[in-house]
Amino acid sequence: MVVALQRLPDSLTPLTVPKLRRLLFAQIPSDLADWLDFVALSALVAFQWQLGPVAVASLTLALALPYVVLAPAVGVLVDRADQRTLLIASNVIRAISTAAFVLAPNLVVLLVCVVIKSSADALFTPAKQAAIPLLATHDRLLSANSLSHVINQLTKIVGPALGGILTVFLDLQQIFLVNACLSLIAALILLGLPSGLRPDRMGAVRGKFGQEFIDGLVHIRRRPILATSILAMALGYFLIFLYDGLIALLVKEIGFSSALLGASVASAGAGGVIGALLLGQFFGQRDPFQLMIASGLVGGLLIAFMGHVGRGDIVIPAAAFCLLLFATGLASAGFFVPYRVVLQKETPLELLGRVAAVGEGLSAAAMMAAPPLGAGLAEIAGVAAPYLVSGYATACLAFVLLFVRRRVNNRNDLVPDD
Repeated sequence: MVVALQRLPDSLTPLTVPKLRRLLFAQIPSDLADWLDFVALSALVAFQWQLGPVAVASLTLALALPYVVLAPAVGVLVDRADQRTLLIASNVIRAISTAAFVLAPNLVVLLVCVVIKSSADALFTPAKQAAIPLLATHDRLLSANSLSHVINQLTKIVGPALGGILTVFLDLQQIFLVNACLSLIAALILLGLPSGLRPDRMGAVRGKFGQEFIDGLVHIRRRPILATSILAMALGYFLIFLYDGLIALLVKEIGFSSALLGASVASAGAGGVIGALLLGQFFGQRDPFQLMIASGLVGGLLIAFMGHVGRGDIVIPAAAFCLLLFATGLASAGFFVPYRVVLQKETPLELLGRVAAVGEGLSAAAMMAAPPLGAGLAEIAGVAAPYLVSGYATACLAFVLLFVRRRVNNRNDLVPDD
């Protein structure tokens, strides 16, 4: 078994490190638990309880809000505590809150349970990001983050689909219990991580929560590449979610049948998975910030191209449309995965939780703000408009990143703090 693992391609070499392998294996049921009950929750609110759009919107808000509100506290907690404890605790809390969905008598109680579950999710993500550089060697950070991204993307595809299938065979309450078991399985796998999984904070003075969070902000301000990457990621998420929910309308606008919708979404997801694997295999030694720039430029132009197709400026067959979405997924991986590496290389381990939480909070806020603006833009200027605006704005963002990259002093050129 060990010999077989040692012969893996570069993109899979994180699996040769036993403790890192355990973390990645635990991410599979943990990430799957994020998405498996999404369909079931929507079905419970919309079909079983017969509630309207406001209830469904409040469910989405309950899922996203903890990432924004809890970012300061989560960041400090991750930097103070043992990552193993946090990773296990977040999955146990998620299991309990998910099981509580079964007992929720009304929307208010359900939303409280959803907020608790999402709060556990908001804790798991930065704790996982802080644990990866503690378990991976410095030269394997890109492949480790790439593999983590692959798992996340696959579960994002499989989870809702599996949830939809299970609604045919199981009651909604049974699906919630299955999902709770997945979180418990992740917690059990994580028990095998070493205790005391935290950075060496010798010489660091523990202050008040607020002051420690401000220390993280000060570090971000002092590192131009880091600050630019965090802002670029938040803007990137905003621009993606400006059009992301409109794919069904775009397919309809172009004149394709509804049967192409599933193939389109699958193509984009497959592109993200393949893109992450290619990054880990061939780009492990490249400057991650430059990868973000190149991917942002290519991805932005591809998104704008989709907008021109939607507006009727360009006519392409269905197969080419799916290929276009696949290429867009490839480019997105080249933006999101290197961002994690920039965070880990530009931030001392004892500050990584706070810095990662700031990024997660800003990205979550952007994701919450973008969809209504994208819908309003589509209503006013047509479905293609959000794609055109997002695509060309993303390409412009890449040029701004290139300008910043050239202005940064060489001594801060992605060199980690000692």
